[in-house]
Amino acid sequence: MENINELPEIIKKHLDSVTKSSGLPYNEESINLITTNWLEKKKMFEEQIKSLDMIEIETLAKDDTRGALLLTYSGSLISVTTLQNKVRHVEYSSIKLRADVPDIVIMDGINFKEDVNVDKGASFTEGKIKNTSNLLKIAVCKEGIDLEEQDKRIREATIFLTNGFVKLNRSISINDEDLLDQFTMKSMIKYVANKNGITQKLAKQIIEDFLYMFECGMLLGERVSLGRIGNMFLKKRAAQKAKIGVNPSTGEKITIPAKPEMYVPKANFSKALKEKASLVKLDIDFEDEADDDQDD
Repeated sequence: MENINELPEIIKKHLDSVTKSSGLPYNEESINLITTNWLEKKKMFEEQIKSLDMIEIETLAKDDTRGALLLTYSGSLISVTTLQNKVRHVEYSSIKLRADVPDIVIMDGINFKEDVNVDKGASFTEGKIKNTSNLLKIAVCKEGIDLEEQDKRIREATIFLTNGFVKLNRSISINDEDLLDQFTMKSMIKYVANKNGITQKLAKQIIEDFLYMFECGMLLGERVSLGRIGNMFLKKRAAQKAKIGVNPSTGEKITIPAKPEMYVPKANFSKALKEKASLVKLDIDFEDEADDDQDD
């Protein structure tokens, strides 16, 4: 990671102002905390666009048909779809220090007012947000990628980064009790609603209908797809005899009761997800839950 002292003065001044408005005590420790958080976001952005085979550019012409992902000095994300019929769809995601999901502003049927440049703010022809703060990075797909695939990659990057930035912010929140768990059903419904410009009630209904269909398919004996995640199904497990085991907490021998033949849920994860998981480099400990029904 970059050395804090090597950052440009304009970035240092910006991070100093962020610290003053963060709610943290204004001292060197807080400045270092905010700066480290900012560097982690920058690194996450760089790694994500690299994984999606996107590149960084200094300038994006307003009439360039490519979509783009913009990162501001303050860590806000602006996803801009490809230029089709002279207009774009824009999502402005502001990731505050004390929020469980980003604040998202959606703007349809607009375009850049002028060419977009690093170290300058982007401006739009209309919409709720006319101008952004200065841009730290502009990322686009390489030449030759069709418009639909570009929009798909930008959408994927946006979802990953907005949630990744929220997770990073949680490590410096002044009061964790003010935050909801990020990946509970409640928080995910709120995120989906904000991102798609619909009510939380409608988002909840759509998600629950999907889950009911998923559960129904499994219980009817179908192999049900979870799209890019993989698929789930029921598998018959043979009857198990009673046996003697050991209580891991006390070391005492115990009798594990017999189990009849039954169907149990199983999952096959996609090759793409397995490959992504193998590249994860998070400095955290994952919680392992005991599972008597290991996959074959």
